[in-house]
Amino acid sequence: MIGEINPTLRRRKLAAELRRLREDAGLNGVQVAQSLRWSTSKISRLETGQVAPSRKDVAKLLNYYKVENEWGALLLALAADNWNTKGWWDSYADLVPEPVLELFGLEDGASQVRVWNAFSLPGLLQTQDYAMQIGRRTGELVSPGRVERRTRAKLMRQRVLTKEPPLRYSAVLDEGVLRRRFGDLDAKLMRDQLQHLVKLSDLPNVTIQVVRLEQPHPTDITNFILLSFPSMPALGRVSEEIVYYENYPSFTLSEDEETAFQLSLVFDQLEQASMTEEESREFMASLAAR
Repeated sequence: MIGEINPTLRRRKLAAELRRLREDAGLNGVQVAQSLRWSTSKISRLETGQVAPSRKDVAKLLNYYKVENEWGALLLALAADNWNTKGWWDSYADLVPEPVLELFGLEDGASQVRVWNAFSLPGLLQTQDYAMQIGRRTGELVSPGRVERRTRAKLMRQRVLTKEPPLRYSAVLDEGVLRRRFGDLDAKLMRDQLQHLVKLSDLPNVTIQVVRLEQPHPTDITNFILLSFPSMPALGRVSEEIVYYENYPSFTLSEDEETAFQLSLVFDQLEQASMTEEESREFMASLAAR
């Protein structure tokens, strides 16, 4: 069971449970650090998931909190020293900001992803050529090699759409996204991209809907991603819902419950304002045929 949880979610789950144990004991980080003769920064890093805790450190904390039942054994299993603390995304740490790298790991372990984009296509739906153009448009002085590696990372991300068990993926796109071109995007490249969207929309786990420009929009938010995670026997929910949004050069991950709730309602409104799945598929196909 534990082995089914990817490194990013294992680290986050363990951090959340260590934080909860401390709070249930009525202690603050300074008190725990002093008792264990650790630094307060170490406690903070463990409880925020900045580092993957060792089995030794978790065992010491469980002993301090007097946790000796099956729950303690599960937490120790999460911190097993021989588990792989790296995901494929870690090899791209030199290319993307930390929140984006974390997003890659969260997508890999999510059970459902809901996306709204009003400016460009979501990374999981981009063709290689489209992704290459997006990679060049930021105004950075980026070498062709770095653009290629960033594109490769996007293509690696897209494996979540065809993995087992399948990720439930729902995207709502502004019509302008389907018509907007970047850099050297030509008519053929956009036709290929639109045909790719039509093909993806045929997958049973993928839903793509379009909000027409003539349709009143329920929000002026340009983009967000809502990630939901599975529950597992004994362990419970691996993570609460997480929100990701970006406004280059700012990239944000939020675990705030109120933010996730509000954006979930916004997504529902966007779905209601959209064409149906079939109408959206036919519309994208009509654009590709021009």
